[in-house]
Amino acid sequence: MKIIRTFICIISLSFIASNSFASNADTAISWINAAYTGKDEMMASVKENMAEDGLNYPGRFVGFGFNWNPDFDEGRMVVQRVIADSPAEGILKSGDEFISVEGVEVNQKNIDEEKLPFSGLPGKRVNAVILRNGVEKNIAVTRGIVNSFNTKSQVLENLSGADPENWTTIEHRINEVATNDEDNTVYVWHWHKSKNTTFDLEFEQNVVTRFAFNDEGKVIARGDLSEERLVQSQLGFSLTR
Repeated sequence: MKIIRTFICIISLSFIASNSFASNADTAISWINAAYTGKDEMMASVKENMAEDGLNYPGRFVGFGFNWNPDFDEGRMVVQRVIADSPAEGILKSGDEFISVEGVEVNQKNIDEEKLPFSGLPGKRVNAVILRNGVEKNIAVTRGIVNSFNTKSQVLENLSGADPENWTTIEHRINEVATNDEDNTVYVWHWHKSKNTTFDLEFEQNVVTRFAFNDEGKVIARGDLSEERLVQSQLGFSLTR
């Protein structure tokens, strides 16, 4: 295991990964810097450095198991994709629009204030009303742990719909990079301070990102471990049980 220690505020934003002689560590550092810099930089890094069969693992969560684009139409929640092997598989379809969840109306205020009870205790049956092909339909989904992942095309699709003005990193640094040449993995420990635009509050977070590479130096798997509970506390949320 090789460890590269870097205690600097911001590493150069030049895309080392565009150099064919770049190491896996260089590529991982370049990816992290691009993620904090902006939409165009992130899309360029994914296109250049992610294998065509690569997968991105954004993190497990308890909920239904679907993706939607909040920038598609303000105040609406339309399903883009149902995650495979999730509680919503076989119940929701792409194009379904949520009308209400447990009697809570889907509107911009309730979306922004996270009042829609998609997440919560696993194993609980949650009733919802959706609009499918112009007809309202009652459904029920039992919350569960969702193991989400995105293919390269899905990552780029999600990024293409993102708001370029919504890159709200105030500062970031890379604390440590560890490489394992035996299995082509790189771990990057990085820190950032950002701003949550919904609540107009700043927060900070440590994240460890694991990259796995193929023999051609392309990313075949990427996932994070982060301080989500700490972030929620900085935004004023607390656990009630």
